Amino acid sequence: MMINLRAVTGKPEPANTGPRALRRLETQTGARQSDGDSLALTDAAARLKEAEQALSRAEVIDMARVTRVANALQDGSYQIDAEQIAEKLLELDSQLP
Repeated sequence: MMINLRAVTGKPEPANTGPRALRRLETQTGARQSDGDSLALTDAAARLKEAEQALSRAEVIDMARVTRVANALQDGSYQIDAEQIAEKLLELDSQLP
């Protein structure tokens, strides 16, 4: 099988972008984007967006609690409650799929 290497010029070809390419694509697909596009969110999506915004405003680290624990560790008054730890582990385990 012969390979025609002379047809390869190495010159870049223009990209198919811009208004002419869009019109050509619209002609080929029969689709045209309207100027009045709109988006309607479902109630669940709207609640999810609200929750996401609330989380983005919330503090990630409770600095008051961190300070209390750090002070308790330094002065030796921090008490480890093994039963509470076990309960939390079981609670987290029950949430796994």
